[in-house]
Amino acid sequence: MKRLNYRVLLKSHDTLKVSWAFFVLIFISNSAFPFSDIGKIYAENLEDYSPDIVYGGIECLFTTCLKEVVENPSNTLGQNGNHSTLYSSPGLLGIGGYDGFIEIGFDNIVPANTPSYIRVDGDGNLFQALLSGTLGDLLSGVLGTALGMQIIHVIAYDEEGNEVLNVDTNGGLTSGEMNVVMDENGDFYFRIVPQESYKSIKIINKSSALVSLETEFTLDVYHAFYFEAGCNYEPEFVSYDGEGISLDALGLGGGTVSAPQNAIDKDEATSSSLSTGLAGVAGSMSQFFYFSNISDQSDEVMVTISGDPALLNLELFSNLSFIAYDGDTEVYNEDLGAMADELLGLLKLDILGLLMDGDEVTFPISPGLPFDRFEIKVNSLLDVDVFEALNIHEVEKTIGMPSFGASVSGNEYAICEGGDLTIAPASYSGSGLKWYDENGNEIGTAESLDLNAVSSDEIYYVTSSDNCGGESLESAPVAVIVDAMKVPQVEDYQALPSAAEYGEGEKVVLEPFLELDADIENPEFYWSFNSNGVPEISSEEVIDKGDHHVTYRVLPNGDLEIEGLVANEEIDDVFLILKNGDTGCKKSQAVEQVFKILPMSWGGFQAKEKDIGIQLNWSVHLDKALEKFMVQRSLSGDHWVTLGEVDCESDLLGERDFVFNDNSPAVGNNYYRVIAVNLEGTLEYSKVIRAKFEKSLDHQFSISPNPVYEQPKLYNNTGNQYNDLVIKAFDRNGNMVYQDELSELQAWSQKTLDDNPELQPGVYVYCLFFKGKNIFKTKVIW
Repeated sequence: MKRLNYRVLLKSHDTLKVSWAFFVLIFISNSAFPFSDIGKIYAENLEDYSPDIVYGGIECLFTTCLKEVVENPSNTLGQNGNHSTLYSSPGLLGIGGYDGFIEIGFDNIVPANTPSYIRVDGDGNLFQALLSGTLGDLLSGVLGTALGMQIIHVIAYDEEGNEVLNVDTNGGLTSGEMNVVMDENGDFYFRIVPQESYKSIKIINKSSALVSLETEFTLDVYHAFYFEAGCNYEPEFVSYDGEGISLDALGLGGGTVSAPQNAIDKDEATSSSLSTGLAGVAGSMSQFFYFSNISDQSDEVMVTISGDPALLNLELFSNLSFIAYDGDTEVYNEDLGAMADELLGLLKLDILGLLMDGDEVTFPISPGLPFDRFEIKVNSLLDVDVFEALNIHEVEKTIGMPSFGASVSGNEYAICEGGDLTIAPASYSGSGLKWYDENGNEIGTAESLDLNAVSSDEIYYVTSSDNCGGESLESAPVAVIVDAMKVPQVEDYQALPSAAEYGEGEKVVLEPFLELDADIENPEFYWSFNSNGVPEISSEEVIDKGDHHVTYRVLPNGDLEIEGLVANEEIDDVFLILKNGDTGCKKSQAVEQVFKILPMSWGGFQAKEKDIGIQLNWSVHLDKALEKFMVQRSLSGDHWVTLGEVDCESDLLGERDFVFNDNSPAVGNNYYRVIAVNLEGTLEYSKVIRAKFEKSLDHQFSISPNPVYEQPKLYNNTGNQYNDLVIKAFDRNGNMVYQDELSELQAWSQKTLDDNPELQPGVYVYCLFFKGKNIFKTKVIW
């Protein structure tokens, strides 16, 4: 079994971190494409070059003196590692001015718009300035050179000797027909793109008339070539450019790209650095990457970046752009912010979070169209100085990732626990696929991955694979999430009625209820008349019962409403189905009828506190005659006492209202219910209601008779029992004339005050104390 080795070691503080580590190991382990001369067509024909110059002087009295303007011209043919040197000067003593040139040709005609590359060397500052594109003029001043002093002129000719390209470096290189690029070794090349087919290239080394005499410029020319069509995924060359960069920024070392070749040297430990420090509001810096041939439409670009702390914020997302070109035509332009959500869903990469952790982040970019040039562009960021930069560690082209199309949401599959699953992309690039588990072990190369009896959530990765020049290569890995969804069980849910009893004609409402410990990830309920759940009751269904109709209606909140049931009627077979999301993981169970349909329908039932007690009001809809109503009260909700009855005239049907007064309610909570008794003696119970009664202290207890004509009695008019009461009597002067202790006083009871002596005629104040607090006071006349 193949297993990939990690090239990057990361602290695994969350799932995204691990996902990215796996993404890096998959891609890096399979993307080491070697730089090769295979596919390069060199100019092999020496067409012309500058002749030697004859000059005079004392040393030339007895011999011919020659000045070689081009040294070793044949060294420019093919690839021999040597170079030819071209000289130029505005004038040397005894010689005058001269320009060196060399013309080299290809064996075959080169098609129009085919780039050719001419390797050159000479004044390093000059080529560094030219490498920076439109920044060349500014940068040359910082580097201590001046564009236009040494001028390099390139002309391309067709087979008939007609010029098809004529460009020089005077004032910098701003057209798309020629620019200076650099390879991975830091060597400079002129890249020319003639608009018409061509056969030969002339390189001329010139000097400006503004240069002082006795100044001589050299230009080393190694070779010229173009690429034939072939398999190559590495960018061959780089350059850079900028807009809105100030001279101050350049002078301080910012507003430029340092070590641009490091982004294509196949070493992630090195990097180029883009800085827009001190750039204007609309300033930007770009690094360009040149590929040897046009890509396939499905090919992608793999980018590895990191950044200085000042860049690591949300502003970077919208100011970092990736642009692809087919020749001079822009075919793709997207900023990192627009890509972030897609990358998070497709690859499970949290780019900003990883960057802020100090990691190098590798991710793919999918232009979706053929391209041969790629640009990374950083627009000016606020409060960033010249020493803070975006680091580009590596850029290379890859084959396109597998695509799952619209058939899978975010490359996520859901399967019922214990089920079998086949994973297969809708399309892929290259010649095959490779599948990996979460730990990087290769587990298959088929066009699909078959999983049996899936029991837990898993992450798998799949890459497109191909062969390039004998080397195996793979695309960026696509994360595939497999969610093992729990299959619902009968004990996970039930259908509950909104009430235990309904009157005839009253609407029954059944509510789906999910148990708290069900652990169903995405519960969804629906109703059906069939145990297999097909078809679903989507709106309402009417069932003809012969003498009446019953309607089953699904409410907007998912409850099932049943209308039209008559007394003691059973509902039709109806099933409540619980499914776990859209996976098909579901369970069906028949609805158990735990409610009753009564021959009468209860309406409102209310209690209202009155001065002398509590008034009960209720209404019913009578389809059949009743004998009476029995009214019951409970102080605890479980022990009921009948308070009285209300007769019901048997010939009155329809809507009826009734009233009953409880003149002796307990202080505090009272519970009431009404029992309907039909002519056959069957009982139908109303719902239970609660009423709170709060009387003044004067009405909770009383002493009678008052005036006293026999032994007085203490009456407890509350529904509460009292223990350890103390009663005292005081005369008009406040003197206590009587005291007694009552160990117990039952609710709704009376106690004769046997120990109360006969008092002198007059008015006395009797006080009742409970736990030291006066709870009752009244005047008694003797």
